[in-house]
Amino acid sequence: MAFEGYREDKRGQWFDWPFPLSVSILYVDADVDETETKWYLIVEQEKHLVRIRDEKQIELLHHCMYGILLNDEKINWIIDKNGGGFTYHDSVQDFIKFQKEYLDIF
Repeated sequence: MAFEGYREDKRGQWFDWPFPLSVSILYVDADVDETETKWYLIVEQEKHLVRIRDEKQIELLHHCMYGILLNDEKINWIIDKNGGGFTYHDSVQDFIKFQKEYLDIF
């Protein structure tokens, strides 16, 4: 059965193990076609998905962070299909730039 998505009424609790957080670490493990694990930070309530690309940040995540294992299909659903989708940021720097521009409006 194909993945059909997470329930919108449960957003904010999709990845709440071991306790509820609105910010979680997600990752897609490297498989046969991929050479690296992909890491993401998800902010469920504000609908942001941030790809973590910095080598030092990734090294830290590998050694001391817990994350939720997903696959590319679920990551793509979060970005594209979830009631308008989450805003995808291709790096932490992109997210910071987005936040600064957003705050400059106000």
